[in-house]
Amino acid sequence: MAHWLSSLVIALTFTSFFTSLSASRHLLQSTPAITPPVTTTFPPLPTTTMPPFPPSTSLPQPTAFPPLPSSQIPSLPNPAQPINIPNFPQINIPNFPISIPNNFPFNLPTSIPTIPFFTPPPSK
Repeated sequence: MAHWLSSLVIALTFTSFFTSLSASRHLLQSTPAITPPVTTTFPPLPTTTMPPFPPSTSLPQPTAFPPLPSSQIPSLPNPAQPINIPNFPQINIPNFPISIPNNFPFNLPTSIPTIPFFTPPPSK
C-alpha cells in the first residue's frame, strides 16, 4: 500500500510540475514583447565604376642566360656495374638451427598468462 501511494505522489508531483512549466511557457509566448520596429529597407549602395585600364605597353622580354659551367650534370655511374663502397663491413649472419613451429604465437610457455585474443579458436 505504501509503495503504491508513494508512486502516486511522485506521479502527481511530476504532472503538476510539467503542467505549470507548460502554462508559464505558454503565457510567456502569448504576451507580446515590446520590440523596436525592424526596418527592412536599406539605403541603396553607391554604384562604383571600375577605373579604365591603362594602355597596355609591351614589356621587354627577358633574355635567356647562358648556362653556367658549374651547373653541368655530373655523369652517373653505370648501374650495370656493381658499386664498391670502401670500408663497408661484411657481416656474416650465422644460420642457427632454429625451427619455428607453425603455431608460433600459440605455443608460448604456460608461465605467460594467455590473452584471449591470441588463443586459437576452438577446433571443430
